[in-house]
Amino acid sequence: MSEKTRWRAASDGDPDSPSVAKETPGQETPRLYEFGPFRLDPAERKLWRGNEIVVLTPKAFDTLHLLVRNSGRLLEKDDLIRMLWPDTFVEEGSLSNHIFLLRKALGEDPAFIETVPRRGYRFVGAVRQLPHAAPPPPEKPPEGSRELANEVSTGWGLPTPSVVALPANVRRPWRTIAAIAAALIAMVAVGADLLWRHSTRLPDRSHWVQLTKFPDSVTQPALSPDGRMLVFIRGDSTFVGPGQLYVKILPDGEPVQLTHDSLYKMSPAFSPDGSRIAYTTVDPQFHYDTWVVPTLGGEPQPLLRNASGLIWTGPRQVLFSEIKMGLHMGIVAAEESRIGARDIYLPEDEPGMAHRSYLSPDGKWVLLAEMDQDHRWLPCRVVPMNGSSLGRHVGPLGGGCTVAAWSHDGKWMYFTLYSGGVNHIWRQRFPDGQPEQFTSGPTEEEGMAMAPDGHSFVTAVALQNISLWVHDAKGERQISLEGNGTNPKFTPDGKKLCYLIVKEAPREFAWYRNPGELLVADLESGRSEPVVRGLPVLDYDISVDGQQIVMSTTDREGKPRLWVARFERNSPPVQIPTVEGGSPSFGPDGDIFFRHVERKSTFVYRVHTDGTGLRMALEQPVFGLGAVSRDGRWIIGWAPLPGNGPPAVQAFPLDGGTPIRIGNTLYVGWSWSLDGRSVFIAESQTYLVPLPPGEALPRIPAGGFHSEEEIAGLPGARRINASAVVPGPSPDVYAFYRSTTQRNLYRIPIP
Repeated sequence: MSEKTRWRAASDGDPDSPSVAKETPGQETPRLYEFGPFRLDPAERKLWRGNEIVVLTPKAFDTLHLLVRNSGRLLEKDDLIRMLWPDTFVEEGSLSNHIFLLRKALGEDPAFIETVPRRGYRFVGAVRQLPHAAPPPPEKPPEGSRELANEVSTGWGLPTPSVVALPANVRRPWRTIAAIAAALIAMVAVGADLLWRHSTRLPDRSHWVQLTKFPDSVTQPALSPDGRMLVFIRGDSTFVGPGQLYVKILPDGEPVQLTHDSLYKMSPAFSPDGSRIAYTTVDPQFHYDTWVVPTLGGEPQPLLRNASGLIWTGPRQVLFSEIKMGLHMGIVAAEESRIGARDIYLPEDEPGMAHRSYLSPDGKWVLLAEMDQDHRWLPCRVVPMNGSSLGRHVGPLGGGCTVAAWSHDGKWMYFTLYSGGVNHIWRQRFPDGQPEQFTSGPTEEEGMAMAPDGHSFVTAVALQNISLWVHDAKGERQISLEGNGTNPKFTPDGKKLCYLIVKEAPREFAWYRNPGELLVADLESGRSEPVVRGLPVLDYDISVDGQQIVMSTTDREGKPRLWVARFERNSPPVQIPTVEGGSPSFGPDGDIFFRHVERKSTFVYRVHTDGTGLRMALEQPVFGLGAVSRDGRWIIGWAPLPGNGPPAVQAFPLDGGTPIRIGNTLYVGWSWSLDGRSVFIAESQTYLVPLPPGEALPRIPAGGFHSEEEIAGLPGARRINASAVVPGPSPDVYAFYRSTTQRNLYRIPIP
């Protein structure tokens, strides 16, 4: 019998279980547990440390009860979640948060709770089981002593007064009454404070104040130090993309355009005196640089090379992100001239990237937003400003955090966070409160500029939708009628189209963390139906023979997994054993190519559908994996150039030859038609390029395409007037997107 089975058998029907309300009459079961200085009383739902009560939340108490009852046994995360939340679906982060609270309440010396990586938790303290008895009475103070005011440690780091009995010979009733009254008032105050801390006090949407009224999209707000001016980027991207800087005097000033160029931009910020605005630019070679422009208008000037997300922390002091090697980006503190530069934080794994940083009001802590090796947004992190440690994640553990902010008094951390398929604002009391959602509703809120008085913040509020269309001999018609359709792929015969329906409209640096339901549409009838029900899919591909489909998902522990299903759906999907990876693509021989994190970087592997034949496909690291050519000779990837150069889109020969550089940016799209006779190349426009007979690549200039004109000049090249084109069975059949997005800035009050 396995350890999990033994634990389940021991737990079933146990009257001590939190899910069982009553005890069997006449049954004598030990109901008290002692470990270290603690005594756990399940009947009274109390945890004692000596003569004092340790205050725990109800769910934290249930968690401790389960762990103590099964002392020495490994409790799997799935089983703990099943027992603690029997009728509710919760993220694994909820369990992790309660374990964190327990460790804080119990202390770490000694550590009573052991984490078994990727599996669960084990209570390692020596536990004695005792018959139920009344809790120990408080000890009397020495004869003649006055009232004592003891503090009881709580699970939230707050003092809770305990009342200590007076000696019998002390006859001071007015003092007794006063002491009891003071204690009761203090207890009520603490209880009210705890209730306020854990209640989600959402601001009334009717109190949101619209600050801009653009017909398209504005993002990434920042406020001047006096709160009178607002700067933002007019553009679609909430991270980095094309757009122009605008500044507006609040509340009703006319927005003024400050920049007039084609550079990709992100993260504007005011200087301490409000006279300049810094912003990040990203060129086609993926160089991150900081520029400044006068607030009242003028020519932008470069400030720092290899510096991104810059903010001022003093008159001449700055925090910014700096690429150390390849794409490995960390947080640096320095003077504005870069004198005295020192590292604050560098992600452990390359090419992890820390993109944005925010200094606490007391100057001791830094909140930061970072990406993992797969360039997915992680939960936000708080680190010490002195760079002495890697800090810890904050906010909901299952969400990707893109922007953060501090309250003006440093008591709250705020996050723009992608969780549950949509972006909203969350907050958490510093240093170790529980995360709570602050905004909700049909819109998305992203970006944050805290007002100097701390009574409000500015964020970008969006309503967006994206639809999926097909162009063929019949014209253009919409495929996805409801929801956001994304990631379309034709079946090899061109008669059907697979696609995902996701909660959030797809965009750069978000599609791969946006699971959805995989559907297949019959293009003749227009009917759509699920491919696999109940399996959230991140990415997928269809085999060349059209018989199988491979899907990328994440398991409960957040590991990327691959599943294979028959397209006819006459058998259940099967997980490929022993494989961790994403971005799957079928080769013509039926092998599956995928990305796998290894040695602190990402590599391309290949495997048979049954899990055999696992081997490395390319020896060099590849940051982004694209399509496999129809002849099986080439694979497209976004990877560093030889000699640890900047990343670029390249065609890698699978026979081990020299890769061919296709483009100089991340933004070059590449996909083969289903018949392998043409290729779609996309930069700002999409071009259909016929291939020479027997070739899988067109004529590519030395060093890759340097301009869109070079692509348009290829023999037979034809521009397609659609965005995000996905090729079908012939040059005139393809899928594409149409989207509507309106995003404006609002001021949201903080209750």
